[in-house]
Amino acid sequence: MIKNILITSAGRRVSLVKIFQDTIKKFYKNGKIFTTDMNPKLSSACQVSDGYIKVPRVTDEKYLDIVKNFCKQNDISVIVPTIDTELHILAQVKDDFFKEDIFIAVSSISICETFYLKDLTEKFFIDNGFDTPKGIDDIRHCSYPIFAKLNNSSCSVGAQVVYTLNAAEDLARDRNYIFQEYIQGDEFTVDVFIDRYGSVISIVPRQRLEVRAGEVSKARTVKNQSILQAVKELCKVLDGVYGCITIQLFQTGNRIVFIEINPRFGGGYPLSFHAGANFAEYLIKDYLGEKLVYNEDWQDNILMLRYDAEVIVDGNSI
Repeated sequence: MIKNILITSAGRRVSLVKIFQDTIKKFYKNGKIFTTDMNPKLSSACQVSDGYIKVPRVTDEKYLDIVKNFCKQNDISVIVPTIDTELHILAQVKDDFFKEDIFIAVSSISICETFYLKDLTEKFFIDNGFDTPKGIDDIRHCSYPIFAKLNNSSCSVGAQVVYTLNAAEDLARDRNYIFQEYIQGDEFTVDVFIDRYGSVISIVPRQRLEVRAGEVSKARTVKNQSILQAVKELCKVLDGVYGCITIQLFQTGNRIVFIEINPRFGGGYPLSFHAGANFAEYLIKDYLGEKLVYNEDWQDNILMLRYDAEVIVDGNSI
């Protein structure tokens, strides 16, 4: 039986909270979706959730105890992490929490640590024979433009095209920057759900048409068989991956160039949901031990056009 679910670092993920709220009712009519945030009173997702708790940074020594105690007090069955910095920390305590009947929907420690850093991600793709932008060690003797990004960033923070040596040298003063071949082509984020047995259940490529502040604002679903097949091949070597993951890639000519993997729900996942791929349902069914089978029962060419919306609350109540 599943009771309640906790979504951590909820922030602005209102759509994700609502998807889980609607879905859990299919399995437990009294099921609730709780959330965490460092500032829940000013988090729109926390304000629409069924309850929340204020937490310190995930690196704080009290963080895990606070989360565990909240889960025990509120009959939390499943924890769904949402940001990169918490993944490997929660992966480390997955077994410990499970002893308390709390399941953390997160991939293995190895998966989380590998794909947190861009250089380890590049090495993984190369070692397993997948096309990825070539790393550039010598910025003085390369063809421009090139691409620069921070080794441990999220939401494209610091990522940029570099057109001159002078600009590259300025960035290189920060040793956290890495440089790569600049790829031009159609950019995709691919939502993938993988069950407890490591089987791929769903693959939904989303073409990124417009991005704002590192998160997709306009996109469409694309049943591209070349991408579907390439992602299936990639998933064969992703030992220890679980639940929802997002894979970023470019398609340029005959090349499918893998950029990164985020082992969590992506900000643009609601498009896949509205196209018919309900990963919240897959997650709950997998938790309950129900058998899942691979399907492509989602709609092609569904367009998502995002806009700003408001969550209005009585400030006197918070």
